[in-house]
Parts: sequence; structure tokens; C-alpha cells
Amino acid sequence: MSHPVIREAAPADAVALAALMAELGYPVAPGVLWSRIERMSSPLHSTLVAEADGVMAGFVGCSALLIYESDIPTCWIMALSVASRFRRRGVGRALLQAVECWCADRGIPDIRLHSGNVRGEAHQFYEACGFKRAGFRFTKSLPIPNQAPGASPIADENIAPP
Repeated sequence: MSHPVIREAAPADAVALAALMAELGYPVAPGVLWSRIERMSSPLHSTLVAEADGVMAGFVGCSALLIYESDIPTCWIMALSVASRFRRRGVGRALLQAVECWCADRGIPDIRLHSGNVRGEAHQFYEACGFKRAGFRFTKSLPIPNQAPGASPIADENIAPP
């Protein structure tokens, strides 16, 4: 395998990105996924892809944010997926290194991510890359009355610019 090439995602990547999301257990239509990526588009967000051997090998999505418990800006890795045939071949590590560079360029010293309980191999990978376990993640889904299926409760016009 050639060394992965890391670059920003482009609309032509939507099909491959959707396949990588499905590998994570989140099936999504390519157009829907690309629409989400476009809505997140800002200097505070990045979707990076890794290409190896002429195909999409993985991707990572991250955002810069301010948090309540600290004055230190933080990067949250929202998604990281490596195609099964490229795992344990340096693709995930290259994507994390690209996130670290993205953070360094913006003066962000803190990187966080969530990983589901069933992803034991991913947890070992993150620890091998220098991440430390910190706490638990809890989720709760609320019904939203009068919302069309697939509609976002967060309208773009309600999001304050950076």
C-alpha cells in the first residue's frame, strides 16, 4: 500500500464517504451525507479523506469549539472511519496526524472524541495514538413534535457565525 494522501473532502467523495459511514454502522445516502457536510462547512470544521492505492481508504471529521469547563479551545473528532481492507495499515494514524496538524495550525491543544462501547479495537487504537480514556458518554433521543422526517431542528439561520 502506498502512503495515504490526505486532503479535504469534495462532492465527488460522497459515495465513498457514505460507504465509510455505513461501515461505522450509520448507513446514509450519499446526497444526504454531503448535504450535512455542506451545512457544517466553516473554518471551524474539517472533513478530511485519506486516499491509498487510488481509492478512498478512510475519513475523519472534526470541529473546533469552545467548552464550558475550560478556556482552552478544543477539537472534537465527530467521525473517523477506515475501510476494513485498509485497517492496521497506517490510514487511521495518518488521519489523526492530519487532525493534529489542523489543530496546531489553529492553536487548538486539546482533542476529544467519543467511541461506542462495542468498539474495543478502536479504543486500543486511540490509546496507542496517545488518547486517554476519560469518562462515559450518555445519550438520549427526544421526540420533536411537528418536525418533518429528516428535517434538522437547527436551521442554518439560527447558527451564529464564528
